[in-house]
Formats: sequence, structure tokens, C-alpha cells
Amino acid sequence: MLIEPGSQWPPPGHWKIRHYWQSWSAYWSGDLAALKTYGSCTAPGGYWARMKAKPGNREIHVPIAADIARTSAELVAGDTPVIDWEDQQAETADSSNGNAPRRKSPLQDTWDNIAQTIGWANKLLQGAEIGSPIGGWYLRAAWDERLGKRPLLTVVRGDEALPMFLFDELIAVTFVQELDAPQGWKTRSDGEVFRWLEHHEPGQIRHELWLGSTSNVGDPLPLTEHPTTAGFLPVIDTSTVRPNGILVEHVPNDLPMTLDVLPLGRSDLQGVETLLDALDEAMASWMQDIELAKARILASKEMLDPVTRANTSSGAATGFFGSMFGRRENTNPARAFDTDAKVFTPLEMPAEDGGKVAPITLVQFAIRFQEHEATVLQLIEQIVSRAGYAPQTFGMHVEGQLSGTAMRRREQKSYRTRDRKRRYMRPALERIAETLMLLNAVLNPDAPRPTQRPTLVWRETDQSDPLEMAQVVELLSRARAASKEVLVKAAHPEWDDTQVGEEVKRLMAEDAGMMAPAPTGFESPVGPVPQGNGVPSPNAGPQG
Repeated sequence: MLIEPGSQWPPPGHWKIRHYWQSWSAYWSGDLAALKTYGSCTAPGGYWARMKAKPGNREIHVPIAADIARTSAELVAGDTPVIDWEDQQAETADSSNGNAPRRKSPLQDTWDNIAQTIGWANKLLQGAEIGSPIGGWYLRAAWDERLGKRPLLTVVRGDEALPMFLFDELIAVTFVQELDAPQGWKTRSDGEVFRWLEHHEPGQIRHELWLGSTSNVGDPLPLTEHPTTAGFLPVIDTSTVRPNGILVEHVPNDLPMTLDVLPLGRSDLQGVETLLDALDEAMASWMQDIELAKARILASKEMLDPVTRANTSSGAATGFFGSMFGRRENTNPARAFDTDAKVFTPLEMPAEDGGKVAPITLVQFAIRFQEHEATVLQLIEQIVSRAGYAPQTFGMHVEGQLSGTAMRRREQKSYRTRDRKRRYMRPALERIAETLMLLNAVLNPDAPRPTQRPTLVWRETDQSDPLEMAQVVELLSRARAASKEVLVKAAHPEWDDTQVGEEVKRLMAEDAGMMAPAPTGFESPVGPVPQGNGVPSPNAGPQG
């Protein structure tokens, strides 16, 4: 992407959903200042719009967006997918035994080491959690010889990139990072913004440093002007890794994206912004009820002693109510309403018949907890359901003891959403794995180089109850409807082919030890031997 000095920022075509990103990010992070600034963009006239107009009031936020993001990540990437290179360069452990498990290929060994080093499983969890509220994320392959000759993998949020797509395929992208002013920098104008632009284009990576404002890109600066960019080259050749491609993959959370023609990915929070705003308002109302329900009394001014500044400074309380409730004397009456005071400002209360002082009046409002609880739970259920998940996944409507099958049926909607997201993730994960292996082969010429893309397989480890799985395996085994290898894979879906093969060999050895030897026809008879009349002799032994 070519950026012209002094041009608009963000560039045209990349601002359409930016305020949605800012709002979703605010609900996800729980930043109250960001909610007041950007919450009103997606829920105008709502709770956060009023909080922005009336600062100083108590603000409540329910972090259901963060719960959805974390739950989505656990469902989608909690079981680390297997990148299988075994179709390439794999060998059989024993050439005389075709059923023996294969040795790991050099490619598989290399990938396992890379995946362990870069934290492959953690990167996927991180990206999946980002993608849930933001709508998409990027996987960027990188390297830095200061960290060794090995590939690196970083996750970039979808709202920090300016992508270019061709037929829904990512062909170029610019990552944007705003930097703090370097130490000792003399400000030239108000509102200065340092931007580090990292352009990923076919065959190259370009780094640029710009100084502008919030709405203008400004002018380019040498990379050496900022310590963050000083160690990068302006242009880096990547043609030896991917001559006609880039080292970045875009991973959409879900599609289609109904707010933009670009396949940026759909957020789990898209369409529920007003419900999120209403949930915060309902919880704030509930907390207000608790605040108003504090026990207080109203008393006539005749029953209270004057409060002076002298007594306040000395710490002495005067009068009956002063000693009981801690009222201090003050020559200047308070102008602010003290919500924690147990006795309010003396009131002009009419005396009773006979001139008696009006009695003390107790004030304690009821807490409408049932109404608030029902409202809050209903809003949470609506938000969770519209985001694509079953309420049971979030601990709702799970009364009583349920089997694994029953729970899975109730959570069917969540599992379908999970499978849908995994289908969108799979092509990008396979391509970035191939890119990392190609990059490793360039950095280490002796390392194996892949000739084709690997296969990604999701491991299923949370799908059924262990007791139910054991019963299924037993029934299939008795019916001889599945081989030992299939049964072992069903019981241990997280195992690879080597582990499964070793377990099958152990089971076959155990079965062989329990089986009786085949008859030869020369075995000695067992039991009493018949006499001449055909009647067995009770004392007769084996006859040789």
C-alpha cells in the first residue's frame, strides 16, 4: 500500500467499521473511559451515552463480552490441532510388517520442534480470543537474528491492519502501530502521532515511520528517529520464502461480514451492542437499589444538636444522635448529598398534637432483586444466544445431574458455532504452518523443505462422557464391528498414530497371553478314564 504524505488517515475505504471495532474492543476490555467514548457509537441514547453526558455517576459494566471471547477461544482452540506432515518423507518402522506404525518424517520432527518453540497452541488461543470480539485476526511469520535463526509467529488484531483482498484472498496488508514520542523529542505541533507502518507485499516487507495527527498521516521520517524502528531495514526481501506471496494469513472469526464488503470477519458482538448497553444499565439499576436500600432515619431538627467546625476538628460528637451516628459539628452546612449518612439534614417536621416533637422516621427502600435478576439473566441469555452459543455453555439452565450426551445435546448450538469457526480457520492455519517451515528452511539450509501444504486435524477430547465412551468401545469390540486400532483411536482421540500403534501392539500381546494354545491331538486326557463296561473308574488316572 502506497501512502501519500499529508493524506487522510485512516485511508479511504478503511474507516467504515472502525467505530464498531472501537466499541467492541471497549466492551471486551471493560475500559470504562473507552465505553463512554465509543459505546454511544453503537448504542446511541443508551446507558453509556448518558454516562458520557453526566460524568461523576457510578458506572457499572458486566464483562459478558470478555466471557464470550474466552469461552469461544476455549471451544475453538482449546484442543490444539495437529499439523500432519506424515504424507511427506515418512517411512515405515519395520519394512517386514506393513501394519507397524510409521516413523516420524524429518518434516514432522522439525515442525514439532518449531511448534513447541513458538508456542503454537498458545498463539491459536490468543488469536481465537481476539477474533471473537474484533471479528478477525492475523498470523504473521517473522524472524530476527538477534533471537536466533528460527521462525517466529505473532498474532495481530484485526483492527490494527489495513488489508487488501483479491477474490476474498489476502494479497497485501499494512500493520499499524502508534508509538509514544521518543525520549527528548521536541513537540512540533499539538496532537502529534508517531505511526509505524509495516507493509507486507508479495516478495517484500517495507517498514516506514510517519509523524502526523489523528486524522492525517503526516510525513515520513527516517526509521532511526525512533528507538522502536531503529533496528529494522526499510525493505526486506522475502522472495526466497514465498516469491509471489506474503508471510501473513488472515483468520476471520466468522463470515459473512454484513457491515462491509471486505471479508474482515464477523464479531460475536455484532448486532448485540444495544443489549450489552442494556445489560450494564440493568446491573447499574440493581446496584442503585442496593444503595438506596441502606437503612436511614429522618429526625426533626429539634432532636439534633448543632454541628460546629470546632467539634469536627476536635473529633468530639455532641448530642444523642451525634454520639450514636457520628454527626460532627460544622459551622458551614454540607451542600453535597451524603448517601452514606444514617441521619439526614434536620427537617422542618410538624409537631404532633400536644406539642410533642415528631417521632423518628425509619426509611429503608425494598431491593427489587427478583425483578433485576430476571432482567439481567434474560439479557445475558439473549446476548449469548445471538452470539451463537447455548446458554448451558455459560452455566445457565443446567439444573440437575445430566449425562455427557444430554449436556452435549443442550450445547449443540455452541458446538456448531465452534465447528463453523474451525472451518474458517483451517486454510489459514495450514498455509501459515507451511510458511513457517519454508522460512525455517531458508534460515537453516540443512532443514527439510516441504513440497506441499500439510493437513490440519482437530483433536476431539471433550466430546463424550468417559463411561459412555467405554460402553461404546465395549459394544463395538464384542460385535467385532471395529478393529483394535479404531477402538483405541475412539478411546484416545488425542493420541497420534505412533501412540495408537504402540497401544495396539500391547493389547495384542495381552490377548495372546490369555488365549489357550491351539490343540495338537496329542494332549493327555483330563478326568476319569472309562472302564471296560464304559463306566468311569473313580480312582483311575490318566492312561499312558
